[in-house]
Amino acid sequence: MIDFQPIQKEKIEEYKTYYDYTDALGCEFNFVSGYLWNEEYQLRVAVVDDTLIKAYFRDDTRVWGYCMPSGKNPRGAVEAIFEDAGERGETAQIAYMSASERDRLESLFPDRFIFDVEPENQDYIYLSQDLATLPGKKYHAKRNHISKFYRTYADDARFVTLDTDNLGDAMRVMELWCKENNIDPAGYGEVRAFQRACEGFEELGMHGAVIYVNDLPVAMTMGSEISAKCFDVNFEKALREYDGVYAVINNAFAKTLTKYTYINREEDLGLEGLRKAKLSYHPAVIYSRFSAVPKP
Repeated sequence: MIDFQPIQKEKIEEYKTYYDYTDALGCEFNFVSGYLWNEEYQLRVAVVDDTLIKAYFRDDTRVWGYCMPSGKNPRGAVEAIFEDAGERGETAQIAYMSASERDRLESLFPDRFIFDVEPENQDYIYLSQDLATLPGKKYHAKRNHISKFYRTYADDARFVTLDTDNLGDAMRVMELWCKENNIDPAGYGEVRAFQRACEGFEELGMHGAVIYVNDLPVAMTMGSEISAKCFDVNFEKALREYDGVYAVINNAFAKTLTKYTYINREEDLGLEGLRKAKLSYHPAVIYSRFSAVPKP
């Protein structure tokens, strides 16, 4: 069997050498995010013939999905996936593929796989200038929400970028959000991922912000770079009693990210409310995902 290992923080830059980051926009390129969510999704990696393979595990031995290999010998790595799946008694499902990865797999193994769309895993990607400036009629409602927030809280509200001194305030927002939504933070995967982000804030190159009202932290966001062109928003939480605060932190944080052409705000998890919220910001790219299983 392939010797898959958990993503290691100190090897993130090494993993990245197996991918072409020239036009990288999708979350599959973001090994920082993979590391943050490693415990929750049991994402592991292995190198076979100078080719990196990622796989999602159910437990210590069962794989629920492999990712499209990248590196020197993707054909050989896919053949290794077939062998590995057989040894584990699993189906060699290749999941979470971008459209270009789907096309590459089909070109390597013509008519060998059945492909399905994964709508719950598509990334919503925006022009950073759109989120920072909210131009035109299509963003009229967003501008109104922001104006209402600042009219309501006036000088009591402030936006502060994150550093090691105020990470505790960002965590406080996460805890208050969990309480507001009747979630036990001790058993919530996103809290554990956020704790990892805070613990490795500088080493992982994280960036974020907090909004305060009367010195109470009421919203936070944090993310990491996918490539020189695209930033990935990994976390965003706010307290619902502060009407408009989600629009405020989205817009204010985007203004700090204008060196990037795009901002990836990740998937909707198949949740209708989240899908509508992401569409309301008018993505420039809806980055489709696909899975593949071998034909019988």
